[in-house]
Amino acid sequence: MKNDLTCEVVQDLLPSYVDHLTSDVTNTAIETHIRECADCRRILSDMQTPEPVPAETATDASTIDFLKKSNKRNKRRILAAILIVTLLLGSIWGYRTYFYPAPLKNTALIDYAVTVKDNKTIQIKGSLTDQTLGVAGIDYSCDPDHPETVTINVRTNRISAAGHNTFSDKKRETHAVKKVYVNDQIAWEDGTSILPKAAQIYATIHPYIGDMSANEKTLAALGISNVFSIANFKLQTTETPYDWTIYLDDVFTKKQQTTVEKTMKNYAMVILACTKNLGSVTFSYTLDGKTTDFTYTKEQGENEFLGTCNYFRSSATEFQTLLAKTGILSDPIFSRLSGNQGYRLTEQLNNVPDAEITGTIQNEKQNIIKQYESYLPTNSWSPGSISKSFSSEKDALAYIGYKNLRSFALPQKADSISVNTTADKKGNICYISLSELYSCADGQINVTAAADLYTESSNTGSYIDMDYPSYEETPDAVSTNELYTTASGDTWQMITTTSQGDDFNDSIDAYRTEDTILYGIHIGYPSNLKESAQAELKKILENGIGQN
Repeated sequence: MKNDLTCEVVQDLLPSYVDHLTSDVTNTAIETHIRECADCRRILSDMQTPEPVPAETATDASTIDFLKKSNKRNKRRILAAILIVTLLLGSIWGYRTYFYPAPLKNTALIDYAVTVKDNKTIQIKGSLTDQTLGVAGIDYSCDPDHPETVTINVRTNRISAAGHNTFSDKKRETHAVKKVYVNDQIAWEDGTSILPKAAQIYATIHPYIGDMSANEKTLAALGISNVFSIANFKLQTTETPYDWTIYLDDVFTKKQQTTVEKTMKNYAMVILACTKNLGSVTFSYTLDGKTTDFTYTKEQGENEFLGTCNYFRSSATEFQTLLAKTGILSDPIFSRLSGNQGYRLTEQLNNVPDAEITGTIQNEKQNIIKQYESYLPTNSWSPGSISKSFSSEKDALAYIGYKNLRSFALPQKADSISVNTTADKKGNICYISLSELYSCADGQINVTAAADLYTESSNTGSYIDMDYPSYEETPDAVSTNELYTTASGDTWQMITTTSQGDDFNDSIDAYRTEDTILYGIHIGYPSNLKESAQAELKKILENGIGQN
């Protein structure tokens, strides 16, 4: 066969041939050429013969041994250095994570209460809602330009032996204090403590409805998603008055419309107060299968709540009053003050004019006055209160004589019915409570239904605070909250309290307000009867409130 490859081409191909990188056709051509060419055959042989390894000399061997030992020492030194650096970095991380007192940037993680005595002594109590954090320190600072404003900074670390979750601290300033902040949130203003939830919402006030990020911060602080399911938003900003439409996924019945739209109105009013150039808020939802819009304007809100939006924005105190009036503060505020756990709830409750209390309870006035006149500090009783028992709800209601007061439609006859009254030194009635008690499940489940009201003679404001549970009665208890809506459309706050010890029963509380009356139900039960207690409570709620 004729070989067309030249020696130059073959020699160029030989390295690839030796490494088995050439094709079968090329291999055949190369091998044919090599059989015929002695020079190329010799070059191929040299390529395929391995180079001899020179014998080690004594000097070379000692050098190698030295290098091996040196390499081992260097490896040990490198490993030791790596270990030291790792331990150092770990120590720094551990210190900064568990011991270094870092400022707490998210104030929402603090549950606190601030009071100021004689306008100079500041006291703060609270706890961290993040159980992984511990309190590392509390700092106080004053604005140089406004020394009457004090900021409390809570510093935290990862909870460890060096940290604890609750805190209590006190500091006396040398000058009068007008405002106190906890981190970036207003906590006290001109004699009024500002609840954390109120402060969080107040901090979201913004000038423009077009700022959607700010809008969403307001909704988040309000906790509106806990009440309604929001599907989408739409802004009308082409002409004034600007409108914000909030589309809901919720479906309601005609029976629920009044209650639902009252809640929408309350949220809309606060949204208007938080958004300076907003003119109206619209909720779009489904009512009995049809899309329904509920619109609430700034003008409506200012007339109904007796104050302009600017007025409510002027101070945290006035803003908190608005939140109380709208019932927004009735959402639970988790509290673990002084190491205890529970819920603090604030609810609007209007006072009853004294003239509307027309029953024979007014005849107790002279008895109350005599109590105060005959009272001595050494007495084991306190003046100003009278308790009476009744055989029927009808008699108890007649004794009070308030037309708007109704009893509970209890599933069974009450074992006891009583009316408790408190009054001032002049005999003016301040507070009335109608209580009905019964038990079931062989006496293991105890039920108390109560209706409370405050008159214009009481020193309570337009809203009241309630703690669940009572910190003194049930220490270290844990409470959870939920809303319960009956078939008739009544919405109740339900608070389930689980005790942490065998010496206390668990409990469920439910309450709702109707203008001037706080209706509440308390059920105590052993932990193994929780489902039975829940069923009993829902039975009472579904029965509703009876006639007066």
